[in-house]
Amino acid sequence: MPWNMALRHGALWILLSLAAGHLTEQQTSTIVDIHNDLRSQVMPRAAFMQKLVWDERLRLVAEAYAAKCIWAHNPELKSLEMGENTFVETRSFNVTKAMLDWSEEMDNYDYETNICSENEKCGHYTQMVWADSKKIGCAAHVCEFLEGLSYPKSTFLICNYYPKGNVRGHRPYESGESCSKCPEQLPVCEENICVKLFPSEEPPEATQHPAISTELPDIAPLTHEPTQGHRIIKKTGIESDDIKAGSEVVLAPLLMLVWLSAAFIL
Repeated sequence: MPWNMALRHGALWILLSLAAGHLTEQQTSTIVDIHNDLRSQVMPRAAFMQKLVWDERLRLVAEAYAAKCIWAHNPELKSLEMGENTFVETRSFNVTKAMLDWSEEMDNYDYETNICSENEKCGHYTQMVWADSKKIGCAAHVCEFLEGLSYPKSTFLICNYYPKGNVRGHRPYESGESCSKCPEQLPVCEENICVKLFPSEEPPEATQHPAISTELPDIAPLTHEPTQGHRIIKKTGIESDDIKAGSEVVLAPLLMLVWLSAAFIL
């Protein structure tokens, strides 16, 4: 292979590698759809459950922290009033697999007692179906090294939720006849979820940034730390790993793209 073709081939590989950790529009749609499908099918039924919508501000928070490649929850979550779910994949990254890994924790959660099964996790699931959480933003980052784990290069996914879930002393939702307690601003019942009468209209609060407060309820004692390892999803037989995401690196890939473009021209 001529050297210039080899250079272009190598540059293309770098471009693909840089793009590998960034979520596509289809992936973000998958994340939102799986969350809302799960929320519409909770058992026992939810008297009030609202639809999650994508929020770019939450995505930026997730990007910024994921880029740090640290195996721990973002320490700023409390002040931002955000919840967080995390996932890591050492093989080919698949958003659906990540969502299934979290949602399968429903088998570890007892609604009546509001606790997880002994030595099991269920906090990712309870955050996914937390009725008061109405916005979600996620990001993925390819980490050469993930601080706190011995994993090789891996894809680190973070989803942030607003308002946060897993509040001490509260269940993720109130049980009852589906949509029996929809508020005035969400009067329509659509697939067991309370929605607006005119979904295309964005409420004024959507233009505001999440509130910042230092006087917040404690996080509930549901096991919700970042998960890790290769866990078999019981119903699907899919293997998956778990962890986190970030955004300070957005500029670096852009600079690399410019450099590579110049290399192609030369």
